[in-house]
Amino acid sequence: MAYIADNIIEEDTLSLLAEFTEKYGQPLTAPVPIEDLLEFVYGICPETAEFPDDDILAHSSVDKNGKITMRVNPCIYPYPPYNNHKQAGRFHFSLAHEVGHIRLHLPEILAAYKMDDLFDGDAPKEYSVYRKSEEHPKKRKEQKEIQADIYAKLLLMPQSLILQKWEKMFGPDSGPQNVFKEMEELRQNSLYPDSVRPKVAKDLAAIFEVSAEAMQYRLEKLHLIETQEQLQGSLF
Repeated sequence: MAYIADNIIEEDTLSLLAEFTEKYGQPLTAPVPIEDLLEFVYGICPETAEFPDDDILAHSSVDKNGKITMRVNPCIYPYPPYNNHKQAGRFHFSLAHEVGHIRLHLPEILAAYKMDDLFDGDAPKEYSVYRKSEEHPKKRKEQKEIQADIYAKLLLMPQSLILQKWEKMFGPDSGPQNVFKEMEELRQNSLYPDSVRPKVAKDLAAIFEVSAEAMQYRLEKLHLIETQEQLQGSLF
């Protein structure tokens, strides 16, 4: 799997969002309407499906004609009949992750079909990619899965929308917020200290309908929050 720089991935997310807003006819606002984007740009309406592996959260397949099918695990489906509203963040992220595969890896898949046709190979009826839950955090992810995760974060939390909300919360020209003390206090009172998130990440996560973990990652990447202890100036 070829390396793709983060800035190249971000450029593609911005291109996709621009294409969507033009077709949608409305300015982009938070939360990014990932389901509408799938429908307006690709004509895809995700379906629910039971998977043989319970860790699979979402699955996309493409046939040799380029037709894309997307399915999601009912355990993260927030609508009737499943109504897993608390899983909405994982649902949206899983859809955006699959969009990442479509945008970044679909050309490679279609090229594989063409090569099979060219050499009369026994090509499969469809190629598949999927997102699995983080049950084994120590297991190294494949490069294409890392790329799809990055794509999802950039697509659901574009910098322009984050900065708009940040300015409303803290005012114009506000510097980064140091959340070290807040997180230390939360860790001391939590049974799961590695899972604590600062309030600002939780608040923005609710607005963007993503997980607080994903939002914290994005805020750190944008240098809007600092999670390390703020050291006092040293003496000479």
